[in-house]
Amino acid sequence: MRTIALVVAAVGWAAVAAPAQAQTYYHYECADGASFEVGFYPETKAAFLQFDGKSLQLPKRFSLTSQRFSKNGIAFSMKAGGAATIRRAGKTSQCKLQ
Repeated sequence: MRTIALVVAAVGWAAVAAPAQAQTYYHYECADGASFEVGFYPETKAAFLQFDGKSLQLPKRFSLTSQRFSKNGIAFSMKAGGAATIRRAGKTSQCKLQ
């Protein structure tokens, strides 16, 4: 019985000691009719996009005017007020946070 109590206490202490990691998700709709989801996780400096049935991880890039993420010809930029742009296959779309 004492062993069970020690195990329960250890698990409870571990749960309190490890803070929950909050993630943030956004849904964007674009002027060209496209829509996509973006997720951010605090332990990484990347944007995770769900676009056209595919999952993409875009690393953060340096930018003075927005938060910019890009990889392999796909670029996503978030600006103030919920505006964003996404560039893929040589086309740029203006998007808004929904």
